Amino acid sequence: MFAAAGSMETTSFDPSLPGVRLLQDWLRQGRVLRIELNDGQCLEGSLRWQDPEFLALNRSDSDQPVLLSRRAIALIRTLG
Repeated sequence: MFAAAGSMETTSFDPSLPGVRLLQDWLRQGRVLRIELNDGQCLEGSLRWQDPEFLALNRSDSDQPVLLSRRAIALIRTLG
C-alpha cells in the first residue's frame, strides 16, 4: 500500500498481539473504559470497534461513536 507524504501510514492489524486481544475481550464484554489521550484529556465509554489506526468509543452522552487515533492514546483502563 502506498502512502503520500504527510498522510497516515496503514499498518497491518495483527489479532495475535496481546493488546489487540485484550481490547477485543473488553469489546465483547461491553466493559466501560477510561481512555487518557496524550494531551491529558480523558474520555469514558465502551469500545464499539477497533482497526489498525482507530478505536471507536461509544459515549453515554452521544449516539455516535468518537473515533480515537491510536497514536493519540496514552492510557486505556477498565472502570469497575
